[in-house]
Amino acid sequence: MLDIKYSDNATKQLSQISKGDKSNAKLILKSLEKFAEFPLEKQDVKILKGKFGFLKRLRAGNYRIIFENDNQCIYVYEIKHRKDVHRD
Repeated sequence: MLDIKYSDNATKQLSQISKGDKSNAKLILKSLEKFAEFPLEKQDVKILKGKFGFLKRLRAGNYRIIFENDNQCIYVYEIKHRKDVHRD
């Protein structure tokens, strides 16, 4: 199983989500844990394009988790609602 490490930004975003919508916060954590346990299993993960091509996107309900991973760890950078994820 891969370790999961959150950036300060992702921690704040998850905290904000859990204040307003605990079920989606649980879904986000569950999706990350599933990917960490079975990284080769088919899941809704896509590689980003352009200058962010080294990052991946994991879909968890209406939220998108922006991360990168290696053989030992998942580094979570952003957790945003699907309508906001492409605005940066």
